[in-house]
Amino acid sequence: MKKILQGMALWLDYISYLVFSPFKFKKFPDKINKILVVEELLIGDLIVTLPTLRALKNKFNAQIDILVNPTMNEVAQSLPYANKVISDKESLENYDLGVILHKGSLETSKVLLKKAKYRIGCTKVGLLSPKGHFLNKKIRPNLKEQHKIEDNLDVVRSINVDTTDKTLGLVIDSKLDSKVKELFKENKLAKFKVVIHPGANYKSHEWPNERYKEIIEYLSKNYNASIIITGSKKDEELSNYICSQTKINILNLAAKTTIKEFFAVIKNSDLVLSVDTSASHVAAAFNKPIIVIFGGSNSNVWYPYTERRIVLHKGKSTENISIENVINSIDKILKNET
Repeated sequence: MKKILQGMALWLDYISYLVFSPFKFKKFPDKINKILVVEELLIGDLIVTLPTLRALKNKFNAQIDILVNPTMNEVAQSLPYANKVISDKESLENYDLGVILHKGSLETSKVLLKKAKYRIGCTKVGLLSPKGHFLNKKIRPNLKEQHKIEDNLDVVRSINVDTTDKTLGLVIDSKLDSKVKELFKENKLAKFKVVIHPGANYKSHEWPNERYKEIIEYLSKNYNASIIITGSKKDEELSNYICSQTKINILNLAAKTTIKEFFAVIKNSDLVLSVDTSASHVAAAFNKPIIVIFGGSNSNVWYPYTERRIVLHKGKSTENISIENVINSIDKILKNET
């Protein structure tokens, strides 16, 4: 029912645009020198904009600025193809093209109406989420289930941009990379390093905490692995609990790294085990082997975009994923790596 209602809302919005919008008659600019891309959501949402940013850069060879949530400045600074990261709408320059991915709010749309000569957007969003206003071109609703990368690329396909290259990638400063390698050396980590990321923005995405003990001990015993736990400040209690359940020496970095350092930790790991959250997309961006546990969210839309992945998804609860399921996935993915 939710999908049906979402589809109806998208079509109603699109038909309203076709019938009533006076902006649809504007001619596409002859020359695009400056582009603004709007993505005001979180880490994973920003990472999956990379193919869109690349496609725009390849098509127009223009300056590309990106408007982000103020808490996401560090993330956006690690994105290739973005010339400038902006979190204050009042400081925006004038642009030839504005691309709204998220959010298509009235506030953001009003700003782009003043600052961008030609405006397109936005991707598939929820039932009540704002869908972009004052657009010169609004994409025809695509209701099929597809990866969020494809949803983003659908926006720029509307202006005939080539979107065949869908690879990811993040930029890490060499000094930061060296710092993380030195941290691993100081803590005498083994050659094989596994990042476990147990926390998520939604509790429903998290795997039962007590199950990590057997996974950690299995990795240590069977693969001589060093274990690194990552997470934000809100994940600190969860990470401390997991570490307290085993005598295995764990490098607990939850709440101890910046976002860029977190990226560098994953870049220098050999395997990532994560619930459905940002870590899985960071791992995909560095093409690291990743096992990701899904619960109620849609794994067809948000799976890590790499061939080196195993997605575990059984129903709407992560509790349906057993310890044996994870251990079998570890053996399978590592067998494929050798």
